[in-house]
Amino acid sequence: MPSKVNLKLPRSLWTARDSMGLAMNTLASIKLRTSNGIDANGVKFKGYSKKPIFVAKRGARLKPKGGVESRSGKSIFYAGGYKEYKHKSRERSDAPGSTDSAEVDLVLSGNMMNSLEVKDATPTGFVIGLNQHAQYGYIVNETREFLGLSPKDIEILIKTVEIEVRKKIAK
Repeated sequence: MPSKVNLKLPRSLWTARDSMGLAMNTLASIKLRTSNGIDANGVKFKGYSKKPIFVAKRGARLKPKGGVESRSGKSIFYAGGYKEYKHKSRERSDAPGSTDSAEVDLVLSGNMMNSLEVKDATPTGFVIGLNQHAQYGYIVNETREFLGLSPKDIEILIKTVEIEVRKKIAK
């Protein structure tokens, strides 16, 4: 389900354009929080599975690297599960000062995060969701809730609205 934010502000002070600006900033916050491995409740995402898996060479969004090639040569085996596949295939750096995102950042191809968008913005609120190209993100959201606002996101949103309204009143 998309994430909806309702605003109860005087229409003389708050417009659909204001909501759109706030929504775009909120969208950026959600993407940043998710890339840091934090869910909509402000908690780290559960780690990736360590259950052994085979990943097909064809059709995989992230080309499998490392692992052990299967006898058929059509897939790669990872004894350490999805966690090992993602770690080896992304060539993550464990070096101090590395700019890699969190281990669990919900980014494989980038399609899901790039498909997050502002669906609607009115003077009374906005809706953030996924476009038609990444509807599977709603299924991902059921196990790793990233759509929505963390307590910190809400705090930032309230502060931003307060600052914008004060600016308008001061005019």
